[in-house]
Amino acid sequence: MDKLWTYVWRILWIFGLFILAIVSMDMKQQISENLHYDNIHLFFWYIFICRIFWGIYLALICIKSWNIYLNGRLFICVFLPCFVFSLILPVSSITTGTLPFGIWFIKVYSTGLVEVAAGLSLMFSIFNGEKDKKQYV
Repeated sequence: MDKLWTYVWRILWIFGLFILAIVSMDMKQQISENLHYDNIHLFFWYIFICRIFWGIYLALICIKSWNIYLNGRLFICVFLPCFVFSLILPVSSITTGTLPFGIWFIKVYSTGLVEVAAGLSLMFSIFNGEKDKKQYV
């Protein structure tokens, strides 16, 4: 029965992937049609949230154990930098400051991989840690 459940889980994950893709594209279309110059920050926040959810959803298929064991190194060294880096554009769209970054920032941000990596590393840092072992650093 457990082997059957793994196949059902993966098939349900595929259907969820299709549904998430359709919903995210429909929402992006709705926001793009109603977008005005004054509220462009909503578009940046939508992109940020959508890509984080994509990363979380992609991590669901990879997690083998749903026991919560925090992996602090992954959380601090991967999730936090990716999360902070991906927040720069949505936060700066609300404030009146300018970005002190060059063209490299636009190239990296436009791929969307930083937000997806933040979502993936969040899930992996929560569910793929080690049990309470004595660790000597």
